[in-house]
Amino acid sequence: MAVIQERNSLAEVAKYNPLRCDTHFKHNIRLSDTFFQNPAVEWVSLGSVLENVRNGMNLATSYYSMEETSYKYISVSQIKEYGLIEKNQNFLIEEVAELNNYFELKENMLLITRSGTIGTAISTSHPSFHFEEYSYVASGFVITAEVVEGVSADVIANYMNMYFVQRYLTAMSAGACQKNISQPVISNLPIPSAVLREKKYETMFETYQQESRKVLQEIREKEQLLEEKKIEISRLIAQELELHK
Repeated sequence: MAVIQERNSLAEVAKYNPLRCDTHFKHNIRLSDTFFQNPAVEWVSLGSVLENVRNGMNLATSYYSMEETSYKYISVSQIKEYGLIEKNQNFLIEEVAELNNYFELKENMLLITRSGTIGTAISTSHPSFHFEEYSYVASGFVITAEVVEGVSADVIANYMNMYFVQRYLTAMSAGACQKNISQPVISNLPIPSAVLREKKYETMFETYQQESRKVLQEIREKEQLLEEKKIEISRLIAQELELHK
């Protein structure tokens, strides 16, 4: 009788480091496998082109401002692969800059969500950032990193948001109730050296971003139309109820 190796056997799972046997890992690592197993690609670690990788700041609510200020506190929910959104924006009082561990973001930095919705990346060079008006502070659930000279944070962010890379990061996340990823996972993430050095990949990402912005504008217009429809029906109902007094 022949010995059959099951697809979920230890021999199969042991190919991955660290050793993981859970279905969450197995499912997502298989979805990313065809991309990362390409033998024609020269891979480097993402950490080789990053500097000052660290988590954002965990701040007490006493540093939150009830009014709009020039200090924006960036949360995980605001970081989307298509840009920074304004929803649920918190502002900080100016005294936050006096903290010993204070640091603010600057252009061409990389932001990565590390808890909840994990692995979503954005570059601070994205048009949704306005450094001429605001100072930006990342929250503690966001990993921040500077990139070495000559490397584009936009390219890295777009690479990290690719389907196969997202599946890999999801596989490497940990936690029972709320998944999270750590700084070593980001630093050890494989990235093709060609993506970092060849202009054609940057151009491909730029085209993708331009097309995405057009779609997002259409979505915003439709959302505005929906809001107007809601206001219209609300007023009609209120008027009709007024007639029956």
